[in-house]
Amino acid sequence: MTVYWKYKMKKILYHLIIIIVFFSAVFEIFASENEYFKKGLTHYTKDEFQLAAESFEEAKNIDAMNAQLYFYLGNSYYQLNELDKAILNFTAGLNFTENKGIYFYNLANCYYLKGNYDFAAQMYKKAVHYDTKLYDSYLNAGNAYYKEGNYPDTIIQWETYLEKHPQTPQYENIQKAIAYLKEEIEQPQADKNVDEKTGLDRDLLNDVLSNLDKLVNSTENILETSEKPVDDLSVEDIER
Repeated sequence: MTVYWKYKMKKILYHLIIIIVFFSAVFEIFASENEYFKKGLTHYTKDEFQLAAESFEEAKNIDAMNAQLYFYLGNSYYQLNELDKAILNFTAGLNFTENKGIYFYNLANCYYLKGNYDFAAQMYKKAVHYDTKLYDSYLNAGNAYYKEGNYPDTIIQWETYLEKHPQTPQYENIQKAIAYLKEEIEQPQADKNVDEKTGLDRDLLNDVLSNLDKLVNSTENILETSEKPVDDLSVEDIER
């Protein structure tokens, strides 16, 4: 073997060692990331949301562009009633996924529980725009409008929900609630506890609305970059 070929072989070996070291380091990073993420999912499935959030936060420090990570981290904070942190993570997840519907849906639930009903309704509309199968978006948007006393838009959303999801077990109750609201718009009956036209007891309506409201209390399951107060976020901010 000539001196030239000895030199050439040493150079090839040197570069090969560098490549091996590089890929080893990359593998260790991804292995570490997967370990934290898997650990977080394990806690999550056991309803250990505080531990899940801690593990997902560790995973986020390694891979800040994992949409699923933000999704489950947002859900974990939601379950812990840390709504601001949930909002920040759901918002961040929008940057790294094309399946934006479910993120908007969960954002809407957060804003609903914070009492920001107008913004919640906007988020529900965004959710169904990106994912037409998120039928509960119509129902919950109607609930949000009802909370604001906006009966016409409440009716529109609830009627759309029944059209899109006629198999809902709440179908008959929602129909009654719609009939009641239409009667209220046409002829308010503040002095009567029973609607003469629909025969629907106002207390029953409240029970119906309470049952529908419970659907908002759960998120759908499949970069904390903003320093502004969460309530100041606009639709444009969230979509950025």
